[in-house]
Amino acid sequence: MKVAFSRVNITPKEFIGKSMVGYTRKNSCRGKLDEIHAYGVLIEKDSLNKEYLLLISIDTLKIPLSIGNYFKNKIITAFPLLKLHNIIIHATHTHSSLDLTGEFYWPGGFFNVVKGIMFGMNRNDKFIIWLSNKIVNMLKNLFDNLESCKIALKSKRFNSNIVINRRHPERKTHPNLIILVFKNLQTNQLNGILINYACHPTTLSFKNNKLSADYPGRIIYRIDELSNHKISTIYFNGPSGDLNPITTCGIDFEKLSQDKSLIYDQLGDYNDTIRIGNSIAEEALELAKSIPESDFFDDIKFQVFKREFLVPMKDYKYFTKIWFVNKLYFSIKKYFILKFGKVNIKNANFPIFLLRRRKLKLFCESLVQFIKLKALSDVKSIEFSIMTIPGELFEDIGKNLIRGSPTKNNTFIFQNSQDWIGYLFPMKEYIHEGGYEPVPSFSPLCGYHVVKEMKNLLNTIRKS
Repeated sequence: MKVAFSRVNITPKEFIGKSMVGYTRKNSCRGKLDEIHAYGVLIEKDSLNKEYLLLISIDTLKIPLSIGNYFKNKIITAFPLLKLHNIIIHATHTHSSLDLTGEFYWPGGFFNVVKGIMFGMNRNDKFIIWLSNKIVNMLKNLFDNLESCKIALKSKRFNSNIVINRRHPERKTHPNLIILVFKNLQTNQLNGILINYACHPTTLSFKNNKLSADYPGRIIYRIDELSNHKISTIYFNGPSGDLNPITTCGIDFEKLSQDKSLIYDQLGDYNDTIRIGNSIAEEALELAKSIPESDFFDDIKFQVFKREFLVPMKDYKYFTKIWFVNKLYFSIKKYFILKFGKVNIKNANFPIFLLRRRKLKLFCESLVQFIKLKALSDVKSIEFSIMTIPGELFEDIGKNLIRGSPTKNNTFIFQNSQDWIGYLFPMKEYIHEGGYEPVPSFSPLCGYHVVKEMKNLLNTIRKS
């Protein structure tokens, strides 16, 4: 097995005045707190047959299917040894990066974001093309620096008062911190860590108008600092659609359960970004160093499975006290925003959603993937897996998918990967709680269909 890590700075020279994502900000970018990057890890499982698994993580809010496909096609054109379905592209989901899709083109608040969705013909093509070229250059570095490695896996429940479920604060959630660790086979030195954790990258509040990778960037920085730049790191966000960082709301969970606005209206700053990023980095590094030599494996096998599907623009049949509000959101999107905006979205070079029409019915195209991996040595082996999810998973759905995974807790969930179709929430949350989550999502049925299709994919894999 050979592995290489690399990163490339994707902060454009002219970022001042550019549209920022993640909030309904009143102003465009006014400065920079830290650089944004694209990160890559390349795994070669067979030096004879040259089969590779490429994992890319980018400091941006989301990467719709059309943009991800564009990146992948650029990559395989430059590196034909790579297979299209063996490339995973993930967005860290920082809310302080630059707009890719045109939704946030007009700053000035909620109604201008709606305007961006309705008339959001993308105006960021040059940046997307420049970014794709940067990623291709990063791939050259990955192929040039492949080295023989051994691999280990470890996980633990971790929450040192840094994460809260914004809908259910009383749960005192404990996300799974799961890591893949790589050591150089010749020197036996730790040289790379893949980190998977679950927390919204919103340590910086809506008042921030400066570019930042948020806490995922600080994780990388802190491990660089602690290892004297000898350990490379890549971060993938887990199921955190309803998990927020704890910045200024405090940890009085009973009080927060009674007044959730204290969570939604937090005013975190860069000190919170550093604190939370450092906390995760230090725990991950300590976890990596605690792995005994006997738990490392010097070979790896993997299989990649994919399932493409359509999500209908359709609502649930129900009636509750928040039915009217939900139905209003749904109707505005289906009969107004998407109806009027569909021409612009269809003709945009990089549309927000890949829309499909079937007999006057509207659908969104998306996909899920499941990667089976086995690390092995002469005497033993361990199996683990990666699920790619095209949106922001609520905590309960993440737990549900892990329970259904053949590798259980040895399962990495990479949300916001390969596509973004919205928040992926359980039906009961939508019907009984409501909230803003249905607003940006393509359909209230997104979560239902993602779970259904992932389970169908797992059943297909089991039968085969």
